Amino acid sequence: MQRKLAVWLGLIIAGFLCGYILQHTTLHRLQQELTGSTNQLASCRSGEQSSDLRDTATMMYLEVVQKNYGRAGEYSKEFFDQAQRIVSSTNDSVLRKVLGDTLAARDQITADLAKGKDAALPEIQSVLLKLDQNAPH
Repeated sequence: MQRKLAVWLGLIIAGFLCGYILQHTTLHRLQQELTGSTNQLASCRSGEQSSDLRDTATMMYLEVVQKNYGRAGEYSKEFFDQAQRIVSSTNDSVLRKVLGDTLAARDQITADLAKGKDAALPEIQSVLLKLDQNAPH
């Protein structure tokens, strides 16, 4: 009787351990998949933010070319606000450096647009070129 009980107890423990190992392996695999998906999502969001930023800078540029300085000023504010948000949230040191340099030109571009000067055009072209060169592809 004790022998049967010991065998049953051993089988129950072996079954429990097999189930535990299978579940642990499955959990580990799913955690790795989740981490991969999370990283991919973060990369997509970063790409979307960069794309939105380039779109806004392009609109600012087009408005300056058309001498719509008021609209260009609105796009300028939106662009620099977006850049500031990205700088404070990104882990990409290259992007942070590029946007930091871009934010340094904020006062000059804003002042030129407020005065209705074409002088902002080369600065905005420079910003667009830097964004395009450092864009994730």
